[in-house]
Amino acid sequence: MSDQEILAMDKVPPRAAAKYLSESLLSVHYGLQQRTAPYGYAVKHPGGKWTYNISPGLLVAYKRGTLKIEVQAS
Repeated sequence: MSDQEILAMDKVPPRAAAKYLSESLLSVHYGLQQRTAPYGYAVKHPGGKWTYNISPGLLVAYKRGTLKIEVQAS
C-alpha cells in the first residue's frame, strides 16, 4: 500500500496497517492493545471484543520516521 492510499482512508483497518508496515496482523493488534503503537489505540469492550482505531496521518508519519513522540517520566 502507498502513503496516498493510507491517507485517503478515514480510519485504517488493522489488516491494511499490517500490510503497509510489512508486519503481522498480530503485532499490530498487540501494539495497539498494549498502547505501544503510537499511531492508534485499541479499546476492549465488555465481553472481551476489541476495536481498533488507527490514524492514517500518524501511521504514515510513523512509517516515514517523522512522528515525534514525547515520553514523560512518571
